[in-house]
Amino acid sequence: MEIDEEVAATRYWRELARRAGLDRSAMAGRQEESPLVAGMAPPAPAPADSVAEAQRHLRRHFAWAMCHIIWWELALHGEIARSWRAISDLADALLTAALTAAEALLAPRFGRPEQGRFALIALGKLGGRELNLASDIDLMMVWDGEGETRGGRRVCALADYYAQLARMVIRLIDEQTEDGAIWPVDMRLRPGGAAAPIVLSLTATLDHYHNYGQTWERAMLSKARFVAGDRALGEELCAGLVPFIYLRHLDYTLVHALAAMKRRIDRQAGVGAPGPGFDVKRGRGGIREIEFMVQSRQLLFGGRRPEIRARGTIEALAALDRAGLIAAGEAEGLACAYRFWRRVEHAVQARRGEQTQRLPDDYRRWLARALAIDDPHDTACRHASWVHALFVRHMEQMDDDAQGVDWLEQRPPPLPEGLDAEAGVRITRALDAIAGQLRRGLLPERSTDQVRRILQRAMPAWLDDANGVTALESFAELLRAIAGRATWIDLLATHEGTRDWLIGVLAASRYIAGAIVRNPSWLEWPLACEQGDGDIDRIRHALAAITPEQGEAALAELGRQVDRARLHCALAVDAHSADADRIGRWLSGVADEAARAALRLACARMGLPDDFPLVLLAMGKHGSREMGLGSDLDMVFVLVADGEERMGMLEQAQRLGRRVIGILTAAPPFGAGYAFDARLRPSGGSGVLVTTLAGFADYQRHHAAVWEHQALCRARALAPNGEAAARVMQVVEEVLALPRDRRRLADEVVAMRAKMVRHLASRDDRVVNLKQDPGGMVDIEFLAQYARLAFGTGGCSVAAMLEGDSARLPDPWRREAAMLTAAHRRYRTADLLLRVELSCAITTLAWDPARPEWETLRRHGVFDGPEELRRTMTAVRRAFELLLSEAGGSSGREEGTVGGSPAAAHEAMEGLVAPEHHAADR
Repeated sequence: MEIDEEVAATRYWRELARRAGLDRSAMAGRQEESPLVAGMAPPAPAPADSVAEAQRHLRRHFAWAMCHIIWWELALHGEIARSWRAISDLADALLTAALTAAEALLAPRFGRPEQGRFALIALGKLGGRELNLASDIDLMMVWDGEGETRGGRRVCALADYYAQLARMVIRLIDEQTEDGAIWPVDMRLRPGGAAAPIVLSLTATLDHYHNYGQTWERAMLSKARFVAGDRALGEELCAGLVPFIYLRHLDYTLVHALAAMKRRIDRQAGVGAPGPGFDVKRGRGGIREIEFMVQSRQLLFGGRRPEIRARGTIEALAALDRAGLIAAGEAEGLACAYRFWRRVEHAVQARRGEQTQRLPDDYRRWLARALAIDDPHDTACRHASWVHALFVRHMEQMDDDAQGVDWLEQRPPPLPEGLDAEAGVRITRALDAIAGQLRRGLLPERSTDQVRRILQRAMPAWLDDANGVTALESFAELLRAIAGRATWIDLLATHEGTRDWLIGVLAASRYIAGAIVRNPSWLEWPLACEQGDGDIDRIRHALAAITPEQGEAALAELGRQVDRARLHCALAVDAHSADADRIGRWLSGVADEAARAALRLACARMGLPDDFPLVLLAMGKHGSREMGLGSDLDMVFVLVADGEERMGMLEQAQRLGRRVIGILTAAPPFGAGYAFDARLRPSGGSGVLVTTLAGFADYQRHHAAVWEHQALCRARALAPNGEAAARVMQVVEEVLALPRDRRRLADEVVAMRAKMVRHLASRDDRVVNLKQDPGGMVDIEFLAQYARLAFGTGGCSVAAMLEGDSARLPDPWRREAAMLTAAHRRYRTADLLLRVELSCAITTLAWDPARPEWETLRRHGVFDGPEELRRTMTAVRRAFELLLSEAGGSSGREEGTVGGSPAAAHEAMEGLVAPEHHAADR
């Protein structure tokens, strides 16, 4: 067996090895027959002297075992199924050890139950013995017995004791320590979800499922497996759940529910083929579609065919094949695809230990080495295409069974039981509006039958979606916008991909729905994607190709391509095919080309040469390539001209700058439709629009406030004249490299941040401003800018300034950098998701966990709820105060002058207190 040690020694492996006290020399030459986990001795009992000691013991054992698993799988290209079973067996062993330690740690205080039993039940991938390298672990806990505890400092009722025990087990496994965490523990799948007690009795658990259980819980419990504690209790629970999971008869309500689950998978799958950003779990033809095909058959037929009730996917496929419930050859093909995707998943996660299933930008090179195959892209495309085609064929019948109602005529419409009364009124009103549009006579007769069929397809999906009522209302608005243009309805009726895409995005994204209603031509988007037009690079190339010779059509093309880019990014967010970093680069790259096009058009209109030496200095999130869907353009205009020609060109440059702004801000089809802010120029809003290079350099070196140098950290030059751009950036770099008193710098950064908090932070305790509140996005951006100015770190994004040149940072900064960068990325992700799905911003996020914003953030795994966000913001604020205090700053509570004179400080505040226009947010 050929050993590839280089590919196994990833950054994540090296970190695990450091924790475990291993090095590569200890692994060199190993050719184990197994991952060394399933057959190894369980961890010794964890020390019960303290929680910290128990955690350290468990984490070091975890790190040692995972080092061997990753080495065995990547260096020796071991069998993937043995790896996922080995990881699951490791989890079983560590949970057993954690439970033993938790009981010992609680014993001095509570003693032990006289007559009680407690068991841990694994769900999800752990239940199926299919854990991946960066899984969380889904658990449910159960207790049984009567009486109280005895032998401790206090007596405790069993329900309270077992709740304490459950929390201690979770803490031992889940809590982040200096040795890291073992696995995130997810208890949200327990009866009643996150709002329910953390552990219920056996009787209460069985009563919940038999009386209130839903179809998704049947699927989830089909993998339930005892892992630790009292085995008899765990197996009693699993046996008691079987009649709920597997119905003895074929229930068509189950068929409808499975069809609804399938539609939810469709909405998350996206439309892209394997490539950078493709999600091997949620993407079309990926892991989730395979698992659904398996589980749906188990749920439909498992009541009468006990032999197909296997927990693991591979085992279940074999059982379905033997039972004749899957076509010949399909089981083998699905098993092969499943093993391939799991190998890809492990290879991606092994690089950095991140909980991701998305392919990296360099996935072809990396997977070729990690999987030891010649063309991983071709293999991925073949598996994805074949699996998705099979998925569509197998699920069509479920969709057919869920349709058949005439939603245009039947009144009252057949709505599900338990639907909110207000929702019922809104649905009826929207359906009446659609019928009214069709009766107006503006559309041909065929359109009525086409809309009827579209509704038959759409309504089952929308009634099962939390945003379904809004989707139906958007569809009604779309028909009104279409008016008499029947071609759009013909497209929806004849092109299945476009129709299904519209059904999904109207429910998934109010941002996209609004864009389609405003401009129905975006219904052609799926066709453009099929023809290869939807790629962001093509949009940038189209902007770069705009010429003055196109006349007024050039402005229309500029606006259309910028709108197209925004829609492309929103669709990518909805499809989980691009993260916040990639979206930021896409939007910023498009803004670059739009600005260059605007400058070309403006120069032509004024009769100026293409290389006129006006430099557009991109600032803020545009400059740092971190733009979101709500970002404006912050720019400074600098004229690079010397000698006598300078004064003659300056007036031309002023008019040119105003014309560029006009083109960039005019609404399509007369411009790009950006919001624009030029107040970061020297002297702010009161200064001239365009400054000369000499004036810019003099101001930045001798008069600029600290906050203006913070803003300069993100500057990038855009200009057709390369020499002019280089000269401006040389001044920027020289200003950023000026020697600074770190203590004074920290004090001024803290003082400015304190003023911003007073002016811009939320005033309502029920709402959080995730940008401006303490612990929010601006805290992190101020820290990154301080690091750039004080320590000379490179780059212009938050990640680059905090992590790109970490050797320049003091130790306390290095320890916090990863946490701060991750928090900033989560905040930006939250902003994107809320804008796309709900058309709302993170500046007014209600703390109420029942709000739809939190359902969106939970569903996408960004924040589990308000408490997790509070913990994150607390950690960020603590780092802000600690790092700037150690650097010489105050605690962040007192005021101070913001660089330069009081007048300069006042002017800085004038620029910073306007909502959405402040130094850090740019």
